[in-house]
Amino acid sequence: MASDQTKTTSKRRGASKTTGVLDYLQKCLSHQDLFELYTDETRGRYVCRAILQQLSMPAQQIVMRLTCTGGSFPLVDVQKWGHQNMDRALRELQSWAIIDATQMATTVTLTNGFHHGIGESLRALDQSPWMPLTIQQIRELEKEASEPHKETTIEDLEHYTQTQWDSVLHFLVGSVSERAPPRAVVHFLLEMNLMQPDPEFNGAPDDAPLVITEQGYEFMLSETTLQVWHFVVQYLASLASHEKGKELHKEALLLLICLSFGRPGEAYLTSTSLTKDARVMVKDLHHFGLLYTRKIAKQTIFYPTRIALQLVSNPEAANAAAAAQWSLSSKALDAALAHPKPQDSSHLGIIVQTNFQVCAYTTSELHVSMLSLFCDVTTIRRLPNVVFMVITRDSIKGAFALGIHARQIVRFLEKHAHPKLRTSSKTSSNSNTSPVPANVADQIWLWDKEQTRVKFQEVFIHECVKGPKGEFDAVLQYATDRNALVYTDRSHQQLYLDYGHVGQIEQFVRRWRAKAATRG
Repeated sequence: MASDQTKTTSKRRGASKTTGVLDYLQKCLSHQDLFELYTDETRGRYVCRAILQQLSMPAQQIVMRLTCTGGSFPLVDVQKWGHQNMDRALRELQSWAIIDATQMATTVTLTNGFHHGIGESLRALDQSPWMPLTIQQIRELEKEASEPHKETTIEDLEHYTQTQWDSVLHFLVGSVSERAPPRAVVHFLLEMNLMQPDPEFNGAPDDAPLVITEQGYEFMLSETTLQVWHFVVQYLASLASHEKGKELHKEALLLLICLSFGRPGEAYLTSTSLTKDARVMVKDLHHFGLLYTRKIAKQTIFYPTRIALQLVSNPEAANAAAAAQWSLSSKALDAALAHPKPQDSSHLGIIVQTNFQVCAYTTSELHVSMLSLFCDVTTIRRLPNVVFMVITRDSIKGAFALGIHARQIVRFLEKHAHPKLRTSSKTSSNSNTSPVPANVADQIWLWDKEQTRVKFQEVFIHECVKGPKGEFDAVLQYATDRNALVYTDRSHQQLYLDYGHVGQIEQFVRRWRAKAATRG
């Protein structure tokens, strides 16, 4: 038991490298932890369904055939099912604790927990773990509380998520005009080393202002889904310090998986849908933009947002959510640009031109700050709804010095491309479907590779194997004092010296050997 706990702890240390809930389950949980999720009485079938959707096609077919044949089949017959990657599929199923590894010599058998859970999922007719509230039910709650009717649309949820997350990014870049995020979010920023107390502050340490770190700059240019997921990982880690840490960790994972089966725009009642611990977690996830909550009298309802659906890496759901986001972004951006006066919009539309000029349709100072990480701020030009900047070699090198990578810059420009460019790149017959011009993307990569170029230096190898005792240390010290040392290999008594200092060092060696001979 202690050994299993040690393995689980060591696995969870790599949680920060995961990209979503299912990636976290596979890389950070033990098989025993997976069994406990599979066998949850009411929500285990949704865990099994989510994992089934994530499996490769051969692995999915094996699971479905085993489920329909009692959960077990001879290994020899399974291998005749004709898949070229059968062995790889079986290893994949073992890594998820879906098949029993102890019987693999003769039989392929689904583990009891997964077999029961996937069977329940196939027999169930409900798409969502919770019963959504109808508009009529919401109106009745509002009537009881004497509140006017308030309709919450998908556009409202998208705006809420973006607003919540923009407050975090504003805080990272030090915007004083925006409201600070909740205290719990600020605590996570410090725990994740995205911010730190200003090292140059001369006053009391507790009064030092927070400044962004190198990891914080890298974090800013990541996709919103990954940014939120890093916070969720830190939240899961924080549950370990609680006296019911293991139970709360399991409850949080079940809640995240169930959220992915919700539908954007649908409302759910916390009192009838969630457990007591999950109701507390809803308040925490609300800060991250995963949920939008609304209190009506004594009742609380919640709406899953697009980000919540994308945390479980179901390709179909992720593509649908991404398409919805692009549609909402296009509508919001068009509305802001069509207005005769600049409107406060959290959406960003970027057009990168072949002459390295960046046209950013935005009214947000946050977006200007983010673009300034890799664009030349001295070239900035402003119009009411658009900002012009230029990408230069020095500005990109400055971004690299902050810890930002070329792939993040290119991905940021693609992710926030103007909606019209996204549409044209999809319909274009050109092989380059990226909205970023090829010459700009290639040049950014070339500037990145300048950091890793090989530098050749002509050296002279001085061997001290046959020399007097102490010669290696004496020559090492002499060469170090004159900045002539390039590399040392003490095990072979070799010194790699700058070739320009060879004559000077050889004279020193002759003098040193002569003195050593007279002493000997």
